[in-house]
Amino acid sequence: MKAWILAGMIIGLSACTNGNQKNKNQNEKAMNTTETIQKEMATEKASIQTVAELLFSATDQRNWETVKSTMTDSVYVDYTSLGGDAGFKTPETIVNGWRQLLPGFDRTVHQIHNFAIWIAGNRATATFDGIATHYLDNRDWTVFVGYDTEYIKENGAWKLARIDASLYDQAGDTSLPQLALKRVQDGNINAFAKTDSQKTAAIQNFFEALEARKLENVLSSFTTDAKQIMPLAPGNFPKQLEGTNAIKNQYTGVMGYQQSYETAYFTTQNPDVYIAKYQGTITTNEGKPYNNSYIGIFTLKDHKIENFVEYFNPNVLLNGWPGLKPAHYSVHKAGAATDSGVTLKEITFNSNGANLKGHLFLPPNFDATQKYPAAIVTGSWTSIKEQMPDEYASVLAQDGFITMTFDFTGFGESEGQPRQVEDYRLKIADIRAAVDYLETHPNIDTDELSALGVCASSGYMAHATAQDTRIKKLVLVAPWLHNPAIAKSIYDMRPGGTEGLLEASKQAKRKYAETGTMEYVLAASELDPLSAMYVPQGAFDYYLNPAKAAGPKYDNRFAVSSWEPWLTFDGISIGKDIAQPVFIVHSESGAVPQGTKEFYELIKGKKDIKWLNEYNQQQLYFEEDAVQAAMTEVVNYLQ
Repeated sequence: MKAWILAGMIIGLSACTNGNQKNKNQNEKAMNTTETIQKEMATEKASIQTVAELLFSATDQRNWETVKSTMTDSVYVDYTSLGGDAGFKTPETIVNGWRQLLPGFDRTVHQIHNFAIWIAGNRATATFDGIATHYLDNRDWTVFVGYDTEYIKENGAWKLARIDASLYDQAGDTSLPQLALKRVQDGNINAFAKTDSQKTAAIQNFFEALEARKLENVLSSFTTDAKQIMPLAPGNFPKQLEGTNAIKNQYTGVMGYQQSYETAYFTTQNPDVYIAKYQGTITTNEGKPYNNSYIGIFTLKDHKIENFVEYFNPNVLLNGWPGLKPAHYSVHKAGAATDSGVTLKEITFNSNGANLKGHLFLPPNFDATQKYPAAIVTGSWTSIKEQMPDEYASVLAQDGFITMTFDFTGFGESEGQPRQVEDYRLKIADIRAAVDYLETHPNIDTDELSALGVCASSGYMAHATAQDTRIKKLVLVAPWLHNPAIAKSIYDMRPGGTEGLLEASKQAKRKYAETGTMEYVLAASELDPLSAMYVPQGAFDYYLNPAKAAGPKYDNRFAVSSWEPWLTFDGISIGKDIAQPVFIVHSESGAVPQGTKEFYELIKGKKDIKWLNEYNQQQLYFEEDAVQAAMTEVVNYLQ
């Protein structure tokens, strides 16, 4: 071998080795950075949850100074769903209002749980569910509520800046608040009764029997004529158990479950009535976790349980209890009913090396020997499959279609780093990868493959359709279609304007390349003008409200690097390049209708548009009547 060849091989080998070592070091650095960020984020989330828990526990203890200490100087409060008002208030005003009512009850007990917390710099949002029992004169009024909250970090400490309550359900005596209010006005406020440890021990025996999985001990905790009432139980779960035989039948099935409970007890003015707040950590016979949160009202007789009113989160029950399932294939009634015959299958497919998670909806009476028309359904920017995509896809499946939803790269359950990057290039590629997946499905009629985009993904769907003739029809519902000029007219009103956002995007990309750390702002906020979606007083309530679309699966963050692809994207001019038929359902009060009109005018082939002007943009995301109206038009067109 010639010397110069040998030397070249040695140099090349050395360069390759050094390059591999450099890449290894960079990967290790990125992993260490990610781990550090995750640990810091976990600590911050725990601090925010502590603030929320302290707010409610101090309220129940009537420790008003502590309540005020959890808040910023001005807090936006919306308790209209519970009969209250809405507006910015000082902590002093908030507490003065609560003091006019809550001390009139014997006890108030709040059980907050099911937290989803998202942090971007010194701003954060958190959603959680709450069960609140108000007890007076041997009666209770209990509400099941979803809370939407925002926090600001001040001097190193998180403070509550907004709280919005959405009433899910209520039970008991709804006249009690008026009685409690009058008691406070009359100065008739009782101090908390002292705890009788023997009586709390009688209740604790019940929980210990469950943990020991000893049915005989569970039954011996009750009187022979005992009654258990579960007012918030869903329709396919018992609401009442009368007598030990009924109690035995119910509890026999759970004796195989591994169970543990964290309990706290609260007195009432009745020495035989105690309120317990407890959380269960349970593993079912199927090996699945079932972790619910509860408030129980125990009436005792001779140190045994005579009456047991148990409140729990019915949504947790439906999602975790063996043999049960939610009523709909979405968080709203707008989605298809789970007993409609539609079947959901979880799927995984690959897009540019990232594994994407999706849902495949099969129509009623699915026949594996037949082929069906199909549709890929995508949602608004920052959204995940469990929001409007699953609603529309499940409804369309009812009418004989195989439909598919998925989380884009870096969103929801799909792989991809950095997270929450709204980049049209990635999302268009993901849509085409979804077409690849459906094309190989044995039951898909590839001549009847449609793309259905809701809101911002309409532009991505339009580009994918123009690029991919395998998509035979394009359907857009409530489309957000913009180009750089429209974007500039909208975002120049933001702090720093369009140019400031573009510069922030550029810096965020540079920082990520150098450090592996992405900068984020909140995706939606009613208080933070730097968030991606900021219009106060409920304008983007869909993304923040747990009664609509917020919750543990939705990440309420927006990668700052996303501003460049978002602001420079043109979802309008692509209309002239689409040869396939196009159908649009929109509203004049929806998002940028002028963009849709410009897009529509550019389409040269078959096209049609329906205007549902009685609905606004967010109603077309989730309200049952709006979704059904839109889907009636879509199904009629596709069929």
